Amino acid sequence: MKQKIIALMIVCGFLSISTANACDKALIEDSLQACSQDPDWLVRYAASLNAKKRYTEAADLLEGVLLQYPETGGAVEQYNQALAGIDSQDGSHQNIQSIPVVLPQQWQINTGLQIRSGYSDNLNQAPSQPIIQLTLPSGPVAIELQPQFRKQAGFGAESQLVANAVKTIAEGLQWQVRGELFNRETEYGGYADYQGTNLLTSLMQREDDGRETGGALGFNVLRYGGDVYLYTGQLMLRHTAESWAYCRPQMGGDFLWQRQNGRPLLDSRYTGLMAGIACDTKIGLYSAVISAGWDWASNQRPGGDQRRGKLEVIGIWPTEVMVRDSFLKAYANIMQSNDTKSYSPWLNNGATRYISRIGLGLDYDWPLDMVADNWRGVVSAKWQNQNSNISLFEMNTLEGWLGVRVAW
Repeated sequence: MKQKIIALMIVCGFLSISTANACDKALIEDSLQACSQDPDWLVRYAASLNAKKRYTEAADLLEGVLLQYPETGGAVEQYNQALAGIDSQDGSHQNIQSIPVVLPQQWQINTGLQIRSGYSDNLNQAPSQPIIQLTLPSGPVAIELQPQFRKQAGFGAESQLVANAVKTIAEGLQWQVRGELFNRETEYGGYADYQGTNLLTSLMQREDDGRETGGALGFNVLRYGGDVYLYTGQLMLRHTAESWAYCRPQMGGDFLWQRQNGRPLLDSRYTGLMAGIACDTKIGLYSAVISAGWDWASNQRPGGDQRRGKLEVIGIWPTEVMVRDSFLKAYANIMQSNDTKSYSPWLNNGATRYISRIGLGLDYDWPLDMVADNWRGVVSAKWQNQNSNISLFEMNTLEGWLGVRVAW
């Protein structure tokens, strides 16, 4: 049985607390150094490049900022100034003052493409064991799963195309639209392959003191198993408070609607709350988010309603000692769900199902300067283990991926 989880895309602005002496020293010395992961500092650095009339370097730097951190204050204005400076140097205008700066009401659009290949020992996220026990009235019976529902180990290729557009519609208020297409191909097909799209639109209001309040609407489609479609609609509300030391707390609510074509028993509606904190320190970026909620079954879903909880921790560290402008990302997440009714009288004597899952991941990202300025290499490793009191829902997987990412 294929189990797919659509992860909520959290709409929030990453922290932009200055790393004080280290970043100021880098600004004076005209060096990116370890501050290259701080979007606010990158805007300041681009402003210093504009002041030195190094407009092309400033524009290239800000394109990356707008792609990854489109809500960063001042990024759009500095980008427009860099473009105006390039035009001036090309002779299109006499001086930058005579060039009308692009109005913030215009869309700023960025795109990115990632292609990677790798190996997984469980491409279709199948149960750990090929045989399950049925508890029939006449006694337990061992059933062997069909080949397409057993673990399938092998190689695969994945691609992801992302487009992001941001528009400032008022002072401190930004409108963002994001679209994503993704695809996986393997030697097995069936439940090991999938295709899909994610669409998101959001509004975020940022105050002068750093507080942010916003909301987002999303729609996702996932196709797997050849002809199975999973549709998801979501509403996310977020508020980020003022900074405290190196950290800023966040809170919000999530509302999710899910439907599978031809399988109305799996339709559901989720409502939950989240709280988190993100910290920008001199040695890296850290975030932790905890969420909990209730998932209502729209029909007579096996197991009935569910209680859900999740904890996710992320750390990002610059690795300038290895490769300039490279970074390492590590993450861990723990998820727990509990049914409120018996899942099936034929599985573990009608037990009420629980599922606990833990996942660990490590990503390394570095520039491919020998190819082009906007190309980066990406290598990833991920381990996931899922336990349950019903063996059909026990699963584990280990995988590794290597690829490239280009932004323009």
